[in-house]
Amino acid sequence: MIIKQQDPAAPSTEGFINETELRRRVPVSSRTLFALRKAGKIPYVKLARRVVYHWGSVQQALLRLQRGGNQ
Repeated sequence: MIIKQQDPAAPSTEGFINETELRRRVPVSSRTLFALRKAGKIPYVKLARRVVYHWGSVQQALLRLQRGGNQ
């Protein structure tokens, strides 16, 4: 049996991430991210003064916003 060990320096593909990491994965400005959050298009969790995002939920939300393709 082969067990893959995750590189500790590699970004996590699961769990919660901060705005910096989200903007690295989805290249939008802080202003656009704020607007998406305010419009309810991107799910987030507010912890005191910090905002964090569950990456899997954000991916699903972005896929719901997807346009084009075969319909």
